[in-house]
Amino acid sequence: MDEQKLKEIIRNGESSSVEFKEILTEDLPIEKEIVSFLNLKGGKILIGVSDNKNITGVKENDLKKIEETIMNKCRDVIKPEIIPFYEKVFVDGKTVVVLEVNGIDKPYYLFKNNKKTYYIRVGTTVREATREELRRLFQASGSIHYDENLVYNSSLEDIATDKVTEYFENFRGMAFENLPEEEKENILINSKILTNGEDKILCTVAGILLFGKEPAKFLSQSGIMFAHFKGREISGELIDRKELNKTIAENIRNICEIIKLNLKHSSKIEGLERVEKEEIPERVIREAIANACIHRDYTIYGAKIRVFMFEDRLEIRSPGIPPNTVTVDNMKTGISVYRNPVIVKFINDYHLAEGMGRGIPMIIREMKKISGKEPKIEILENETNLIIYFQQRK
Repeated sequence: MDEQKLKEIIRNGESSSVEFKEILTEDLPIEKEIVSFLNLKGGKILIGVSDNKNITGVKENDLKKIEETIMNKCRDVIKPEIIPFYEKVFVDGKTVVVLEVNGIDKPYYLFKNNKKTYYIRVGTTVREATREELRRLFQASGSIHYDENLVYNSSLEDIATDKVTEYFENFRGMAFENLPEEEKENILINSKILTNGEDKILCTVAGILLFGKEPAKFLSQSGIMFAHFKGREISGELIDRKELNKTIAENIRNICEIIKLNLKHSSKIEGLERVEKEEIPERVIREAIANACIHRDYTIYGAKIRVFMFEDRLEIRSPGIPPNTVTVDNMKTGISVYRNPVIVKFINDYHLAEGMGRGIPMIIREMKKISGKEPKIEILENETNLIIYFQQRK
């Protein structure tokens, strides 16, 4: 890093990805900050810079000890162990140590006195992760799948038997309705719609989301909110607003119809007939919504999928960021990691998604042909936003 780049970082101050440390001692350790950055999106720690952005520098005879201390902590107390990027940058005649950390093996923790402690970063502060935040970190690592979790206070009575029967008869070729009750229950458990609780059979998260009579009764975050604004900003006049709280398959079908009704249509003469043309093909709409439903983070309570329509674009905002190893470039080339594999299986069976990572490449390919502008994927603080641009209107 050159001197000008470092000065720019210092001018911008501390943030969710930048921490200043004037000195490094046993009383002012660094390991909590490192773990919190690793469990977020990585970050930089500048040693020799005070909280008020004053460059104090590190003394020459302290540099070796600081480097050894950092490397030892990254190997011995931070787990899984990491190798950080370490460099010394000279600024205004002073030395600043720049430590940059990134990790894909979340969740990271401190291991001291035979105890594991997980830390996360919220803005410029570091704190111990709550149970829900910890669950989210493990889900991001792929070590647990939230859609297989049991739903407390639920039972088979909360599953819509007509929807289950229709699915197994149409997509599995079973005469499900005529099976003995015990055999039906076993099929639902093996399909991860139901699961064994301590003393009774309960529904899974996937079961409630896919076949629940009232999914929002148990999972308030399960729905989709749609809003159509006049102009290009959320502050614009509200043209239409809908909220959907049914099963995933029903929500996908219904929101697609709502979007189609709100889209403008153009037409052209082909031969002797006038042909109506939509701004976004139905296949693209369905795939974009299905992707949001099957890949969203359902551990974020109360956060619904939000679909915003503007004059120039459609935005589909899905709660959560991609799992550890998935980047925007990965998604564009078809790389996919399933956060909710049970849900993915059923939605693919319903033919509501392309499957095998083909969805995003298809959306990009189709919309570039129509609008001439590539759809954009934004990874926000706790949300993934797919932006599909309309063809520029004349």
